[in-house]
Amino acid sequence: MAYSTIAVANTILEIAEKKNIEISPMKMQKLIYYAQAWYYSLNNEPLIDEHFSRWHYGPVIPSLYHKLKYYGANNITSKIGDLEFINNDTVFVEPVIKDNLIGQYLDRILEVYGSFSAEQLSNMTHQDGTAWAISGPDGSVITLDEMKLDTE
Repeated sequence: MAYSTIAVANTILEIAEKKNIEISPMKMQKLIYYAQAWYYSLNNEPLIDEHFSRWHYGPVIPSLYHKLKYYGANNITSKIGDLEFINNDTVFVEPVIKDNLIGQYLDRILEVYGSFSAEQLSNMTHQDGTAWAISGPDGSVITLDEMKLDTE
């Protein structure tokens, strides 16, 4: 089952807060990128329900970019919310993942990648042979199979 990008991002923020890891919008993009790449590589199904595009600073989920762009290069200070229609009412929700196994998986992603800066993670996605490097910052979609390149 693929989760919403916002739920994954909020779960990462919860774990990061407990570990005193600061996360900027660019770092969040790269953490979710590696979470998606490894999850797909290990399970042959996606973790999130959106795609990554090839942007100048590496893989980006456009909808997440627009949710977080107001932070600029600053750290994200609160969970990401969305408006949902529930029982004929508009409600502001901050979705998180309740599945303990996914929480443990994202905790492991933070153990491996959380100490890297946003710039370091961006540079990692730009190396020769990566999914992003196949065609550079042309805005095209990075396929799940291409993302497997970043787990080899």
